[in-house]
Amino acid sequence: MSDKLYDLSFNYWNSGVLRAAVKLDLFSLLDKKPLSPDEVSLHLKAKNPRFVQAFLDACVVLELLDKEGDKFKNSASSAEFLVPGKQKYLGDHMRHITNHWNTWGKLDTLVVEGRTELPFENGFVDAPSYWTDYMMGQHNRVMIGQGKNLVENVELSGKQKLLDLGGGTGSYSIALCQANPQLKAVLIDQKEPLEMARRLVDESQLSERITLVEADMNTVELDNDYEVVLISGVVLIVSEEMSRRVFRRAYEALRPGGLIIVQDYMRVDHSPKRRFLDTMMDLYVITCFHPDAGDRFGDDVVSWLTEAGFTNAKQIPLPTHLALITAEKPTT
Repeated sequence: MSDKLYDLSFNYWNSGVLRAAVKLDLFSLLDKKPLSPDEVSLHLKAKNPRFVQAFLDACVVLELLDKEGDKFKNSASSAEFLVPGKQKYLGDHMRHITNHWNTWGKLDTLVVEGRTELPFENGFVDAPSYWTDYMMGQHNRVMIGQGKNLVENVELSGKQKLLDLGGGTGSYSIALCQANPQLKAVLIDQKEPLEMARRLVDESQLSERITLVEADMNTVELDNDYEVVLISGVVLIVSEEMSRRVFRRAYEALRPGGLIIVQDYMRVDHSPKRRFLDTMMDLYVITCFHPDAGDRFGDDVVSWLTEAGFTNAKQIPLPTHLALITAEKPTT
């Protein structure tokens, strides 16, 4: 037990090394060829090669790098997930998680005071960097498998019109439209995420099928002829009342027989591994996002959907961290 406690106290060292390697763009540098500490120091314009040597050795013991003689190269996992530009790149998401470094370090104070503190409020990162890392981090998750999981677990054949409320970078609308050639999507969100969404939609050659609308999803006037409404990454970070309101708006926007898809961290799978993750995520979101946020129980989300008028709710665990709940608007 003492060994476990000892290991816990050192965990922040590991995430600190990972964050530094991503920020230094180390994995791009070593993607070209193995380099010695002196060569890495030269590229980084480092003042003291001794620090670089120690840092590279730490990356090796964390299995971020491999060492061949006196030279270092990316490990297999780093080559796959931490080189910018590669399909499964996760670096933005790693930056987003570790952007909360100062906030998490003040956890004792925040727990006693019962308040949330965002990274740009304590000066750890500036607001534009924080939101860019956050939104692109969500896109990273789509690309490593969450988009595929969503597509494989919802049946949209024959559906023509989708509303993506608070759709961020549009990554899930892109995945669903790519998998369903008949589908068109309307994505509603604020200016900053839509700037990223526009680039990703254009790169996917879907600009004629995905319409981007800059607006507040809670107040914008909605059409009422949608066949599908997607609400992803919203329930976790807003209050229960806000979630209920969004579900009511989704209900009104759907045609009879329409489908709502809720995708988020939710307590649907109660295995020990997921129970651990959901418990830690619950603490994380109230500390780092909003005091009324929370990793919701699937049964609670179903009750909110039922209250809004939906029927036939299904809770769908996924192999990744997120879960799905789908429900239908009655035909009569």
